[in-house]
Amino acid sequence: MKEHNILIFCAHSDDEAIGMGGTIARYAAEGKKVIKVVFSFGESSLPHFQEHVVISRRLEETELASRSIGIAKTIFWGMRDTKVKEDAEKINAVGKVRQQLNEYRPEKVFVTSAIDPHPDHRAVNNAVLKAVDGMRKKYPVYEFEVWNVIRENKPVMYVDITQFYKKKKSYMSLFESQWQWIYALLIPAYIRTRLYGMKAGCKYAEKFYKVR
Repeated sequence: MKEHNILIFCAHSDDEAIGMGGTIARYAAEGKKVIKVVFSFGESSLPHFQEHVVISRRLEETELASRSIGIAKTIFWGMRDTKVKEDAEKINAVGKVRQQLNEYRPEKVFVTSAIDPHPDHRAVNNAVLKAVDGMRKKYPVYEFEVWNVIRENKPVMYVDITQFYKKKKSYMSLFESQWQWIYALLIPAYIRTRLYGMKAGCKYAEKFYKVR
């Protein structure tokens, strides 16, 4: 029986909660296997704490949150927070992405946007698209929004998350150490899901750009 795998690449373990938490919940409910690859531990997010303390806290939160939303597996690569572009070149992130693609052979790949304001998010996008472009097998790749509304001249996919919106909010709340950042995004995220829902003909939706 063919596995229906979904592969998500992000810089930090809460990025996809903001951009596609409802979609993850929907895919998991449909029986798809969701795998998340996180480039960095996000250790710089709490500058008043020692890095090992932040890493431990974020790993615990991610494990709990992943179980709650239905993510089957989370893989951390441990690149330095805010230095993902530099570290991605050192460890051959393009090759590592290809290994994941060959292992899971996903039906869809999701990644942070190439025009996201955060440099780590752009670095992840760069590594993933380079990896995909260099492979014989072609994988459909979709970008998701984190910090801002992304406007690109690319095909758009809307996913109806009406039944899963509350689960998305709950998922986001489990990243307690990052609450100051997530709280600031709650209202913009709500507005986006309502607007996208109107475009998709439902109450709540998430939007993705098909870039490959």
